[in-house]
Order: sequence, then structure tokens, then C-alpha cells
Amino acid sequence: MQALRIYAGPKAKEHIQINGLQPEHIGVIPAAAGGPKGLVLGPLDRFIFGKWLARSRQPVDLVGDTLPRLG
Repeated sequence: MQALRIYAGPKAKEHIQINGLQPEHIGVIPAAAGGPKGLVLGPLDRFIFGKWLARSRQPVDLVGDTLPRLG
């Protein structure tokens, strides 16, 4: 996906280059706590991670958001 820029440390970047980014690699999603940022980022998170991340089986913690834990 060219519209998504991934920032990662050297080990994570190498892992993604070798294995791609898979739903089971995601354990935490930092999110806006609410207000104007929450209005924009909440729907964006659901759009990007909705169906793709739902394929994973592990719990995913949302940090800084009022949404419940996924998984």
C-alpha cells in the first residue's frame, strides 16, 4: 500500500521486508484519545484495520483510545 508509510526500527523493518506485514504481527495500535483527532483517526483506523486486522487471532490493545480491546 503506497499511501501508508510504516515507521519501524531496524529489526521490525527487516522482519516486514522478509515476511510482509501480517495481521498477526499487530499487538498494539496507538490511537487518538478523542476530540478532533479522535473524530478523524477513529474512522481511519477502522478503514485501514477493520477487515484486515480482524483476521488475526491475538488480542490487540488500543492505546490512548476509549474503544474496547479487540480480540
